[in-house]
Amino acid sequence: MPKVTCPSCRKKLRPPERLAGRRITCPRCDEVLVVPVELPEEVQDVEGAETPSAPEDPPLPPSARLGLLGLILGVASILLLCLPFIGYLSIGLSIGGLLSALAGLWRVRPEDTVAISSEAVRGARLPGNFGTRARDYPLAGVVVCFLALVLELLPALFR
Repeated sequence: MPKVTCPSCRKKLRPPERLAGRRITCPRCDEVLVVPVELPEEVQDVEGAETPSAPEDPPLPPSARLGLLGLILGVASILLLCLPFIGYLSIGLSIGGLLSALAGLWRVRPEDTVAISSEAVRGARLPGNFGTRARDYPLAGVVVCFLALVLELLPALFR
């Protein structure tokens, strides 16, 4: 049974073999596709072995992942602060984010570098080398969570 992927919506289709060489329409986006005629298995194995896989970006180091988690929790707690009655949960979110970001800062190693292309960082117009080092994410997480805690506890200080 030939496999076809729709170029528009990326839906994977498995039309019956009797439709090989014919046109079909994608059920999701109504794009017209041509069902390929299946090649013998020997040729498919040889072609699969020759195609090199695309190089993948290395994953973020654990310290950067913890920093991103802290950053996300800090932003979520600031947004949650604006909601009535549920806003009290933002204190717990920002404390959890602060602990996560501090753990990421504690785990950072000097040799950790994040594999983000310099074009992507320049496109975001971030100052200096921000975002290319593993310690940048935990530092940003600490700053955002600390800001969230200050915003949450500020009304209690002026009573």
